Amino acid sequence: MRHLLLVSAVLLCLCGCAQLRQAQQPPQPLAPELQTPLLRAPVDWGQLAKEAAARIVTRAAQVKDLTSRPIYVSEPSLPTPFARALRQYLQSRLTEQGLTVAQKRADGTLILDAEVQSIKMDAGLQVVVTTAIGNGSRFLFRSTDAYLVNQADVRLYDESLLPPPPAPPAPPTQTKRMNVTGVQ
Repeated sequence: MRHLLLVSAVLLCLCGCAQLRQAQQPPQPLAPELQTPLLRAPVDWGQLAKEAAARIVTRAAQVKDLTSRPIYVSEPSLPTPFARALRQYLQSRLTEQGLTVAQKRADGTLILDAEVQSIKMDAGLQVVVTTAIGNGSRFLFRSTDAYLVNQADVRLYDESLLPPPPAPPAPPTQTKRMNVTGVQ
């Protein structure tokens, strides 16, 4: 009987240790983690634009409107340094891919909007970049991607860190003109 109690006590201890070890292991993710690209330098911005242009060209092979009409890359709604440079890169990469890029918005041009949204996460700032081409009534192309940002360069991406717009000029002050005559 004593022997049975001793064996039972040892088994209970071993079971407790096994459960403790399982509790200390980190939980396994339900889905494999996706690798989010990291934007470290302007060269990465160019690569982002190159990939977007390649997707647009692939779509252009399916939609005649994309090759028959010029594309105007619109000014960014929030002109962060990243958004302004992305516009320049998109213009260059689309031209390199053989598409006609308009310098000015005009009737008959397709509009490429590159919207950049910065999102503050606990791990740091991330940006969501959406490139979309529309003809005024529907999207002919649309793609959205997320990117991690080098945290030392957050000011290049975050619109809340943009300087405030300049104050309007002060109204001109009225001056009175007085004729002065003097005696000599």
